Amino acid sequence: MAYARVMLEMLLGAGIFAAGVAIGRFLPNRRRRGELGERKPVCACGHAVSFHGEDGCCRATKEVSKWDGGRWVGNVQEPCECQRYTGPQPLPSFYAPEISD
Repeated sequence: MAYARVMLEMLLGAGIFAAGVAIGRFLPNRRRRGELGERKPVCACGHAVSFHGEDGCCRATKEVSKWDGGRWVGNVQEPCECQRYTGPQPLPSFYAPEISD
């Protein structure tokens, strides 16, 4: 009787585990490894931290559509109007000299 109960509990546990694996495998919007890619710090203007100078102003250009009296003229490159970098701060890099014996 005890042997049958142990086997039933083991089968029940295996069934719960298999159901969890199946649900996790076939749910939509499941993120796989590598789908996220490399994340880069980006400002609200859409440019990376490397486009912002020491004073924080953005040095990049962006493409803007120009209109003249309701008529589309074309796309023009204009300087970005971002006044300071608002994205996440990148980790600082430090130089550590090699320790020799």
